[in-house]
Formats: sequence, structure tokens, C-alpha cells
Amino acid sequence: MITPRIPNPSLSLLILLASLSLLHFKPSPFSSPQNQTLTLTEKSKPYVPPNHQELQITRKSYIVRFREYKRAEDYRNYLESSLKSGGWEWIERRNPAAKFPTDFGVVAIEGSIREVLIGEFEKLELVKDVWADSSYHRGLFGEKTKGFGKVGAFVDGKKRPGKIFTAMSFSEGPETCVAATSNVSISWKRQLLMQKSQVTSLFGADALWSKGYTGAKVKMAIFDTGIRANHPHFRNIKERTNWTNEDTLNDNLGHGTFVAGVIAGEASECLGFAPDTEIYAFRVFTDAQVIIGGPDYLDLPFVEKYGTNVLLCASLPHHCTSVASPVVAGVVCLLVSVIPEGNRKDILNPASMKQALVEGAAKLSGPNMYEQGAGRVDLLESYEILKSYQPRATIFPSLLDYTDCPYSWPFCRQPLYAGAMPVIFNTTILNGMGVIGYVEGPPTWHPSDEEGNLLSIYFTYSDIIWPWTGYLALHMQIKDEGAQFSGVIEGKVTLSVYSPPARGEKGHRSSTCVLHLKLKVVPTPTRSNRVLWDQFHSIKYPPGYIPRDSLDVRNDILDWHGDHLHTNFHIMFNMLRDAGYYVETLGSPFTCFDANQYGTLLLVDLEDEYFPEEINKLRDDVINTGLGLAVFAEWYNVDTMVKMRFFDDNTRSWWTPITGGANIPALNDLLTPFGIAFGDKILNGDFSIDGEQSRYASGTDIVKFPRGGHVHSFPFLDSSERGATQNILTSGTAKADFPILGLSAVGGGRIAVYGDSNCLDSSHMVTNCYWLLKKILDFTSKNIKDPVLFSDSVRNDKPLYLDDNQLPSRRTDVNFSMYSAVAGKDLICRSDSRFEVWGTKGYGLQIRGRNRRLPGFLVNDFDRVLNSTAIENSNKRTSKSSEKNKDESFGNKYLGLIHRDDLDMPVVVVSNWLVPAIVAVSGILLLYSFWRIRQKRRRRRRGSGSGRFANL
Repeated sequence: MITPRIPNPSLSLLILLASLSLLHFKPSPFSSPQNQTLTLTEKSKPYVPPNHQELQITRKSYIVRFREYKRAEDYRNYLESSLKSGGWEWIERRNPAAKFPTDFGVVAIEGSIREVLIGEFEKLELVKDVWADSSYHRGLFGEKTKGFGKVGAFVDGKKRPGKIFTAMSFSEGPETCVAATSNVSISWKRQLLMQKSQVTSLFGADALWSKGYTGAKVKMAIFDTGIRANHPHFRNIKERTNWTNEDTLNDNLGHGTFVAGVIAGEASECLGFAPDTEIYAFRVFTDAQVIIGGPDYLDLPFVEKYGTNVLLCASLPHHCTSVASPVVAGVVCLLVSVIPEGNRKDILNPASMKQALVEGAAKLSGPNMYEQGAGRVDLLESYEILKSYQPRATIFPSLLDYTDCPYSWPFCRQPLYAGAMPVIFNTTILNGMGVIGYVEGPPTWHPSDEEGNLLSIYFTYSDIIWPWTGYLALHMQIKDEGAQFSGVIEGKVTLSVYSPPARGEKGHRSSTCVLHLKLKVVPTPTRSNRVLWDQFHSIKYPPGYIPRDSLDVRNDILDWHGDHLHTNFHIMFNMLRDAGYYVETLGSPFTCFDANQYGTLLLVDLEDEYFPEEINKLRDDVINTGLGLAVFAEWYNVDTMVKMRFFDDNTRSWWTPITGGANIPALNDLLTPFGIAFGDKILNGDFSIDGEQSRYASGTDIVKFPRGGHVHSFPFLDSSERGATQNILTSGTAKADFPILGLSAVGGGRIAVYGDSNCLDSSHMVTNCYWLLKKILDFTSKNIKDPVLFSDSVRNDKPLYLDDNQLPSRRTDVNFSMYSAVAGKDLICRSDSRFEVWGTKGYGLQIRGRNRRLPGFLVNDFDRVLNSTAIENSNKRTSKSSEKNKDESFGNKYLGLIHRDDLDMPVVVVSNWLVPAIVAVSGILLLYSFWRIRQKRRRRRRGSGSGRFANL
């Protein structure tokens, strides 16, 4: 279910604000007050007099955002080695944040070649985008000056023209500052008013302040590191309590004070959103930033005592929610104060507040819906919505538009087509009518035209909406007859919700929710261009302790990034789409997909087990059906896992890894029919293939591989427990050759295995191996053999072999079934598989039906490989049977129910007893036949017996 976050600033912006807040500016005696440009001058260079200003290089600063986190020095070297043009300079960050990995850098660019250089920056693979740097801390006006009255995002309660951030709280006026931690002097002509705050003005808080709304009579509970009792920046600290094992109520860390300041600070240079809000501070973080415990927010006495309007549990530092959460909480406190205190219980609830926020938000142009939610909060718009609010139920998002990129990413990145796995779109039902609501009947799809009938939608949703929110999930797939359709399908989904009457009302409250759809559809791609990504066998955090994939990364203990195409593998997903591949997600066991439709099954960094039926089916799919298989594994070493055990203060328990970076014993079981197995080494090092430099980060080795395959080996250092001991005994860090990449044809299919997935995972990627993935998919899907990967020098004339008892073994001290979707579970196809196998064991294990044809559309036979021959055959079958099927026969109408076909019109028949009735009648007829045969035999015996007695 999509849970919108308003606002949801990007991580890079938050880190930038945090780092720049540490800067201390001081007046510079070296710049003229009349300077109208941003001038960067090296501190070490002598001052240039005004009459020699033509010798100065006028530059402007720009923020270069990158796609991953690395050391600033690495990015500087990357830019210097990748850009051929001059005219730019890297600006060093000299502040406490400079030593941490970053995803942005600041560069100075000459104005004369600005557009050319920015274009070159944005073409680089690791660069996300380039923005003008307008986030420096300006000097402050002590009072208003003539001509500066109309500044800020809003004037007289109305939004100024243009985007909000083009006119925050800046005003005109000469000033020159020098950053104490920077190597440049900066001149500009715009300054901040002392009464304004950049963050609050960005969202329009000053417009509500001018109307007299400041958060009065609103209670806010903050669970963090506490706050000092007599802090001068807060006017309304009502209560402080300590829930840690430290004997203090004060904030010795500063995090809780910062969070409270964003919400309700009254410092003149940085006002919080709602300075009159009443603060209840709960100290639940120690100085070591560890949560010892705190009151249960569901505990009734606790809630009744404080009647808290908003509950906020801020996260630990270095996480974006440390800023986003208090900003949202401050915004909510300010909006709550807009409603008279006596009317708040009738109007305000979590759903109505969220409706006001998301409906009033302004959509941003860059981030997608999962990054920005509804967009940037517009307090003035939300204020207007609340003033005239009538209780209602709504769906968020209210629109899915495949033509709106990048906001609708990843949906807009890959169109729908027949034969694909269902595309699932999750929405949130917001019920502002009451704490409980009910869905009145199933949702309904209303297509705008006939082509809309090609779309088949199954709905899963909350029958009971409580408290205030529910979910509606759309499972969308194109019917078989739309295999050649190309175009846009439009329509809407409606859902009716009702709630019990409020106090004083007699009838139910009811509301109809509407979700608009605009979907792009293309003809079904060829098999060789379709890749199936296995998501089912990836164990998601937090059910168990799944350790990180790269052991060199020390700041992330757990593998908590999701391992999904649209999270930490999103760059890889975009790369595959750019390469012409269509990537679908498998959320069910291997028995739930038709291998005839896919060129390659892609297994990356998987931790779960496999059903025996899956192993057997995959063997048949590869050898007999010609399915390609690409496997990217990870490290697995029991001794290393044992040493990664730690005690968690949050749960007061010991955490032990339940598997390694990947579940190698399970993968080996899956690959056993092909004679392939991975080992338990933990390998690190750099290697090169055909000039492509790559980093092998905590990957494993290949210990079994069949004869005739191609195996690539490189020298690496083994950092597993056994390898580290061996290095100590040999008094050195000698490297040895280990096989890490294998490619082989098996029956009608092709297999490629690689021992590391970090080069595809954007979380902690050092170097990417997308080039290798492309070559692997070319081989597994299209049988295109790269001459370097398939050179004779790496051909395996003898098989790699290792006894099974020497292969990595499973841990026996962990109850893996607690975390697994396979161990101890039943094999069943889930709702993210094709509709025809929902609730079954899958293809080949249970009879499946197929959709009927709509008039005017062709049907492809998806039981066969999709190619031109199949299409031609389908066309012939359609033309021959068109006359025959003009009028529906009795058999077509009713027997179709047995195969779960979709009927063109309603048919009055009790389908739940039709099949049992047919079986029962058939059984009775069979028994009657047996009885008749037996009766005939008895009569014959009697006749023959009478004859014998007569002869006597």
C-alpha cells in the first residue's frame, strides 16, 4: 500500500541543509558592496582591487547529485577523469560532515560555458542531476527596509507567481560573506529577513502566521533524546519524562532539541512551524542513541492522559526522517490550530488531515511518486481545504497515468502487454467520515471505450476501513486477445464507502471514491526480450537478521534495502529497459510462471529455500523448454555468520544471522541438476574483463561446473575465517585464483552464474557490472556469445568438482521456517501471479483456463512460444471460426465456466454446483453400467448351470 509522505525531501537536500547549517559566516572586507554576482575567490590568493575586477573569474556554484553514496574524494577523481572540458572546479567541504560518504558535490562553473559543462555532467553515468546552489546561509536584516516588504513565497495570503522556491524569504541588498569552513569568498545582493525561516517560508507558514495561527492549544509528544527545561527557544514545554537508564531529563546529544525546534522553536533567526504548540518531551534515546524503552502509544491510559493530537517518534541521526518527521509534525500542529478548538473533534482526524495535506500539495517535477508522495506541502492550499472541509472518503493517489514520467515511475517506464505478470498498483483509502468505515460492494472498472475491455482488473481491498485508513490494490493484466493491441486504455475505478452516523445524525455517511487510470499498452514482446525477476525467494527485512551483502560496509549491519527492482536495483531496472528488455516480477514459486514466455529467469541475491516442485520444474524449463537462467549469488560462510552475532538493546535479545548474503545451500540444491555449485569463500578484489574494471565485493566462488562450459577465474583474497587463518599461517596476504563466472549451454537452455551481486545493487556499489549483465542476458536469452566471455582459453575441458559433503551446509541452530516463505509452508500461487493460476499449485500441476475472445481482437496461443508463426496460426484459427462463433452455443456458454473463462454477458447458472453435479451424474452412470454388466453375467451363469443339471 502506498503510504504518502508529505513532505518527502530528497536525502541529498536534507544532508545539504544539515551540512550547511554547520557553516559559520563572517563579513569579508575584501568585496565591494556593489557586487551583483556570486564571486568565488581562493583565500590563498591576494585581494584584487575593484579597478582590476576584470582579472577575476566570475563563477557560480552548482550542486551535482550522484546516484549512490561514496567518499567525496572518489567523486572528485571521477569527475576529473571523466570530463575533458575545463572551466570548472571542485569545492571542498570543510565541515564535520565531509568525512562521511555523500551523494552530492559542489562545483564552481564559469558562466561562459555553463550550459555546455552542465550537459557534460548530466551525461555521466553516476550523475543524477545538476542544480544551481542557492542554499547558502545569507546575512540577516535586523529590520525591514523600504522596498523589502513584499518578500517570501506568499504576499497578502496569496502565492507569488512561479515556483515557491524561486522566491523564498530573500530580499535585495548588498552583502558579502566568507564561510569559515570554505576556501572561497562569496558575494551576493540578496539577504534573508531575520523574521523569516527558509524551511517554514518554503511551505508558506508565514502566510498562516500573518492570519494569527501559530499552533496554539495543540499538544505535541516528542519521543527522542529529551530537552532542557529552561531552553530559551521554547515557550511552551509542558512536561518532560525520562524512559532511559540514564538519570537525566536533559538532552545531552542535541537531537531531541533539534526536532522540537523544527516543530515549535521560537528563536528569531529560525522559527519553528508552530511556536505556540505545547511540548511533551519523552526521553527515550540515551546519549549513545539507543532506545531503551518508552510508553506504548496504544496504551489507553497514556493516550487518555495526554490527549495528544500528534505523536512523533523521530529516528536516529543520519536518517532523512530526522528532518522530514518534525517538518510534517510542525505542519500538522500549525494546521490543527486553524480549526477552532471546539470544532476539532468534529472535523479533524488522521484521514481528514492527510486529505488536506495531499490535496493541497504541489507536485514536483523531478522525483517519482514513491520519492515525493503528493509533492511539496502548500500550507495555504491545505488551510483553504480545511476551512471548507466536508467529511468524505478518497483514494490516494487518485490518478495512475502511464504517460506522466517520471512521476509515475516505475509504471510509466514499462507499458502493459498481454501475457505479462499482473501489474499491482496499491492505493490508500482515506476515510474522513469516521474511525471505521465499510466498503459497499466490490470496486468497479468503468472503461472509457471498447478498448478498455481488454484490461482485466482483480481487486483486493479492505472490507473494513479502520482506523480511518484502508487499502485498495489493483491487479492489472491485458487479456490474451489484446496481444497485438497498441495504444492507451483510459477509464476509472469507483469504490463506495460508508460509515456510521456521527453524533446527532440519523443516516449513514457515504462517499464514492474515484481512481482514474490512463494506461499505455504495447503488443506482447518476443520471448527473447522478456526477463523474469525472482522476488519470491528474497526474504524482506525485518523478519530476520539477514546480514549485509558487502562485508566492507560497516555502517549497514542488515540487508534492509528491499532487494527489489524498484528500490536498490532501480538503476539496473532502468538500464535493462534502455537495453530493450521487458522485466517482470515473480512474487510466487517457480511453478507459477509459464517458461515458454520468458527468455531468462534472473535470480539475484536470494535468501530463501526452494520447494522440490520448483527444482523439478526449473530443470525441465531449462533443459526442455529452453529457458535461460542467470544467477548472481553472494557470500555464505557459517563461521563468519557466527562471529556476526550481536546483542540488540531494542529487543533485549541476541541477533544471529539466519543465512549469509545469499542462501548458497539452497541455491546449490536448485543448481544440482545442472552440475553447478557455489562454495563458501568470501572473496574481495579488483579484476578486469575486456578492459572493463570491476570490483568483487564479498562474493563467493564456483566449486562445481560441467565440462564444456566457460569458466573465468581471477586472483582474489579470501577473507572468510578459514582464508584469514591461512593468510596468517603463510605470513602474508597472498592471492589465489578463484572461479567466479561460469557460462554453459544445458539442453535447450543456457545458464550463467556469477558469485557477487553488489555490482548490480546501488546501495553500496563500488563499480557496476551492467555491461556483464547485458552480455549474460544476450547469451541466456538470445544465444549471442561474446567472444571474450567465450574464448577458448577459458573453456572448461574438465569439470569442476567438489564432493557434496564439502559443499556449504545449512545452519542447524536456526529455525529458518520462522522467516521463510517456503520452509514449512504450502506451495501456492499468490495474487501476484497470472489470474488463471491464483490459488493453485501452478502450471502443469493443476488445470488452467483461458480468456475468451472479444469481438474484433485476435487471440494468441500463450501455451506456445510467442513468435510470428504462432500469430499467423492464431489469425487463421480466428478467420475460420468467425462464422461458427457468431452465435454462442450452449456448450460455449456453460462449459466455459468449468475452465474459468470470462463470459461476454451474464449467464444465470449456479457455477459452484455445476462441476460437482456433472461429476456426480457421470459417477452414477458409471455405477449403473457396472451394475448392468454384473446382472448380465449372473444371468449367463444361471443359464449355464441349468444346462448342466439337465444333462445329468
